[in-house]
Amino acid sequence: MPSPIIDKLNALNKKNTFSFHMPGHKRKKEFMPFDPISFDITEIDGFDNFHNPSGIILKSQKLCAELFGADKSFYLVNGTTSGIIAAIYSVCKENDKILIGRNCHKSVYSGILLSGAKPVYILPEQTFFGTSGVISPKQIEYALSENPDIKAAVITSPTYEGLCSDIKEIARILHNKNIPLIVDEAHGAHFKFSDEFPDTAVSSGADITVQSLHKTLPVFTQCSVLHLKRGLVDENKLSFAISMFTTTSPSYVFMASIDNCQNLLSSKSEELFSKYIRNLKNFYENIKNLKNIKIVTKYDISAKTSALGYDFGKIVCLCRKKNIFSVEKILKKDYNINIEMKGINHILFMTSICDNKDDFLYLEKALYEIDSGINGEFSENDVIIYENEKPVCVMTPKEALFSKKEKIPVADCYGLVCAEFVIPYPPGIPIVVPGEIITSKIIENINISKSHNIEIIGPENPALDSLNVII
Repeated sequence: MPSPIIDKLNALNKKNTFSFHMPGHKRKKEFMPFDPISFDITEIDGFDNFHNPSGIILKSQKLCAELFGADKSFYLVNGTTSGIIAAIYSVCKENDKILIGRNCHKSVYSGILLSGAKPVYILPEQTFFGTSGVISPKQIEYALSENPDIKAAVITSPTYEGLCSDIKEIARILHNKNIPLIVDEAHGAHFKFSDEFPDTAVSSGADITVQSLHKTLPVFTQCSVLHLKRGLVDENKLSFAISMFTTTSPSYVFMASIDNCQNLLSSKSEELFSKYIRNLKNFYENIKNLKNIKIVTKYDISAKTSALGYDFGKIVCLCRKKNIFSVEKILKKDYNINIEMKGINHILFMTSICDNKDDFLYLEKALYEIDSGINGEFSENDVIIYENEKPVCVMTPKEALFSKKEKIPVADCYGLVCAEFVIPYPPGIPIVVPGEIITSKIIENINISKSHNIEIIGPENPALDSLNVII
């Protein structure tokens, strides 16, 4: 009998593939020197209790908090999603207003659904290559002046493509009104270990910071951590919420993976990150002569966006829209390079300390060879943009999700209230959320996604010929 998942993974491992995608360990065993099978146990005597740690789990979490500069750190074996949901649940109750960037991940909306909170949206800046960018402190100030009863705020920094908001100033503004700040720093767990990267949300004053260690560091997928800075957040409520949204069968394999990572970084971060930074700088220097493909640089970000910082470990590749799909196919077919994400306008390569010099040189070689075979230089005039607009919310997502609904053809949905999510994935940022009026711009963005074969999650009808709307 076939084993579809195992068969596919075995086929992948038989190829000499290059992993420019998460997880950060890049499938290199030297960064996790233990046998997962031998570590896969339950909570037997002497091995502590994840939901009430007092022994080895607590000790490891204290070491992690010390390493990252937090007052307390909680291991997450359900991924960052569970941490985001728990964070929101711990600071908001039914009908409380929560300030969020519209570019927040779907997990933030799950937290809002479960808590019953009312979202107040801030639209992020649009980048010159068509993605959501940063949230500014001025936007925070304006939103608070319009909504003085805000109870909490959630900001995504860095974005999927590595752009960072001014978390320090945003935290200052919110803290002046005793409002806690939650930062989804899923893609920034490595920032702490080199001055070449932006400051961490923990060091910038965030009350709760949630990091996906697995995205950029050598741990297994689904391994994350929540960092707490004490003061504005009820620690007991937070602990309860984390326990509520975490499996009662926590993986010791995952916890061992996180423990191994904190130990590795405590002892070898300087050595590992100095090599990584050198490899990155050499790569950016060496690809300067590409003609038709453009790699986004720190200079581009500082000159053309309002981002306070940029993670140049995220390699953003731009080319004319007619070339995006062919470049991605050539990378996979001819060079065995698996990328992190292909958008409408860009390709994203994710790197980590586990990528060595030869990996970067191979990517450089592939890009130059592909570059010579395509026509037309990248132009910002060629960029397709999802034009965001401030949502018109007539009910909370929770109210909308449980209201009576009916299916209507998308083209006929203008002016109706949406009853389901429409989320291009990745990166997981919604086009429309339950409880919002469907506008012509929303319909246009749905059609853009369909025409470019972007995977959509959320709607009952995955073909997106129709939407559920409130009756």
